[in-house]
Amino acid sequence: QAIARNLADFRGLSINPDCILVGAGTDFLYNLLLQLLGQDKVYGVEDPGYGKIGKIYRAGGVRCLPIPMDDQGIRPECLGDAQVLHISPSHHFPSGIVMSHSRRQALLRWAVESQDHWIIEDDYDTEFRFNAHPMPTMASLDKAGRVVYMNTFSRTLAPSIRISYMVLPAEMMER
Repeated sequence: QAIARNLADFRGLSINPDCILVGAGTDFLYNLLLQLLGQDKVYGVEDPGYGKIGKIYRAGGVRCLPIPMDDQGIRPECLGDAQVLHISPSHHFPSGIVMSHSRRQALLRWAVESQDHWIIEDDYDTEFRFNAHPMPTMASLDKAGRVVYMNTFSRTLAPSIRISYMVLPAEMMER
């Protein structure tokens, strides 16, 4: 309930606390997502991006597709065979790009084109903004339940505690 309140206050997410899963780091949660979404899907990852994500997915037996980026974020016209997108739209690593609102909308439209399309929104490192409010999360804009929201307490509490969480859409939480 505290996480749900925090997400409502600071990220504009209105969520059911029962849809929050807390885990021992993001690696654990990524592996859980592989089980929930399926290892038969093609996972699109940002290129350039945080290389560890692709390594975790490939170690889990899935095909990863690097998706090129421009100054607005991941390029929708380059999604190819991707069925699951892992993106960090609010603060991309290593570029620091913040994905534009129009690009977020384009990716949300892509997500509803198929029941196999999902977006994993990694909201890591958005708590520390000193000059502006962060853009709305993809999950707060998602009306179809196609976005999995992920974050961690590593930056706000301590890196050594390795506690992360994700908010699953209701349909996925049932599984």
